[in-house]
Amino acid sequence: MMLKSRFLAGLYRRCPSPLSASARCVLLGMLSVFTLFTACERRPLEVILDEAVAVRIVVRWQVNFIELYGNTPNGMTVMIWNAQGGAPIIRTTNADNITVQLEPGNYYMAIFNELAEDYSPYLRFYDADSYDRMALRATTFTVGGGSTPTRGDGTTYMYTPEDPRIAVALDTFDITPAMVMQDTTIFIPYEKFRDNGYVDYRESEYTYEIDEVPWPMTVDLYVNVRLKNRQSLKTINGSISGMADGFYMSRIIRTTETGTLRFDPERWDRNKYGEDEDKMGVISTRLASFGLPFGKELLAERDSADNIIKFSFTLTNDSTLNYTFKVGKDIRYITPEGEEARIRYRTDLQNLRLVLTLPDIIDLPDVNPTGGTGFDAHVDEWEDGGTLDLGGF
Repeated sequence: MMLKSRFLAGLYRRCPSPLSASARCVLLGMLSVFTLFTACERRPLEVILDEAVAVRIVVRWQVNFIELYGNTPNGMTVMIWNAQGGAPIIRTTNADNITVQLEPGNYYMAIFNELAEDYSPYLRFYDADSYDRMALRATTFTVGGGSTPTRGDGTTYMYTPEDPRIAVALDTFDITPAMVMQDTTIFIPYEKFRDNGYVDYRESEYTYEIDEVPWPMTVDLYVNVRLKNRQSLKTINGSISGMADGFYMSRIIRTTETGTLRFDPERWDRNKYGEDEDKMGVISTRLASFGLPFGKELLAERDSADNIIKFSFTLTNDSTLNYTFKVGKDIRYITPEGEEARIRYRTDLQNLRLVLTLPDIIDLPDVNPTGGTGFDAHVDEWEDGGTLDLGGF
């Protein structure tokens, strides 16, 4: 090492004098570098130049999801698309945060509760490779033709988005080359660790964090039906058409395609309504849905025939009555406080619910039971009964 140093020193002395300032800097730099790499003992400084930056995504489910549904999701799925194209990065976790490595670029991100496979077979993702086109839509089933335990009437229904409930967070962000350079990890390996096959290093302090708050994408539909001679009712089946079959992720709007939802016969409640001697009553139910289709959110945009509700009442004497109502003009968006919401923009629909109260009172006949009394919530077949169209309003 001494010979190499003296050679450089002699070279420095033999240079023409006076040396310029730039020449001195060059020679001194050469000497320093040569000495560094020819020294007998040293601890090398190693720099790992990563091409990606660590981004930590934190999801605050408690703001909307837990407040509305009372529980935390079992997991979540994060999908990240590069704006330049390509398949999305998909990560899943059962925690409320996840860290991903991203190269410089412009990114779109969608976060939803649960794992994608947990939605099957009731819901299905379409065009998942495209952030702009991706949609989550309900699948369908048909009740009829003897293919199910309940023969039914051959109608095709959508599955309700009841379990799991769906909440989505959307965002766009940029990763710049400067962010990647700042995230570079610098460490000094030590021989004692290297001998054991282990390298000690200082982790990067520059992990970027993004906070997200998901918004619920399902809407509860509450239906209230007023009855006279409520004591004559034994079982009820029903459905409502014209409901959105899903939503488009990137635009947070419902689809324009619609389907028919079937009411759960076991979820109907019969409550006392009015005076006993009037034999008046009200039956009510709640149904999870995607809400009204895009372009039908405002009352002025709807016709009565856009939504048709059907009931099949089995009475205590085992006779059946069928009713049909056109209710497109009777559905209202209501705030959690029970006040009617004045929808001006489609983004105003968050945390609202739909309420449908039939304007007419259904007058059931006063019949004598053939066996058993009171309201029975089990599933009966849709028999052929007298159809009463009460929807001309």
